[in-house]
Amino acid sequence: MKNKILNIKNLSKSYDAFKVTDKITIDLHFDEIHALIGPNGAGKSTLIKQIVGSVKHDIGSIILDQEDITDLTDVERAKIGISRTFQVSSIIPQFSAIDNIVLSLLDKSNKTFQLFKSIRNNKELYSNAKKILKEIELLEKSEISASDLSHGDRRKLEVGLALAMDPKVFLFDEPMAGLDENGTNMMINLFKKIKSNSPILLIEHDMDAVFALADRVSVINYGKIVATGTVNEIRQNELVRDVYLGYEI
Repeated sequence: MKNKILNIKNLSKSYDAFKVTDKITIDLHFDEIHALIGPNGAGKSTLIKQIVGSVKHDIGSIILDQEDITDLTDVERAKIGISRTFQVSSIIPQFSAIDNIVLSLLDKSNKTFQLFKSIRNNKELYSNAKKILKEIELLEKSEISASDLSHGDRRKLEVGLALAMDPKVFLFDEPMAGLDENGTNMMINLFKKIKSNSPILLIEHDMDAVFALADRVSVINYGKIVATGTVNEIRQNELVRDVYLGYEI
């Protein structure tokens, strides 16, 4: 069995008598895409917020690469390797694609922001940015303003910003939202490629994308994990069909 990079045990959050997450236990292995699926309001987004530290847990523990991060702040968790994307865009629209990547690289290195004139003279920094743009297939559009990129290309740029932070895990929250079939296929291929950089915990409603990507799938309903398994195991799980109210998977 692959080693675990992220190990979550009995994570719970309640608001008065309402349990949003209820003793959730889930893990993420190296070189893996683990998809988290479930109906709207099932607790997926709250779980992600608990992992990144923006929502305080009631009970439970979170271990990242053998380090207990349960009581760390969201900023501290980000610094040691938790990268979450697609909830609030960190893209600066008026900046070019490559300048967005450069700023993310600077943020990772904790270097003081300098005048862009001097930053542009940093050949190593821009060389590293170009490598990332090549990996996300945006190198030919490196000088285009982010605001002028297509929706699909902005999604790729978001992935590039996450790559620049060199995280231990990626948390992707509905990355296929708003994409057409070509855009979705592009993201599927990109995620398959980058999971070797860092494993991915993925929330996604597009079941075709989930089943094309996931090494494992966990199903959450009413704040509980009701099933975890391979794609084939989840497809054949009658309880999962009931959770999705007859949704054919």
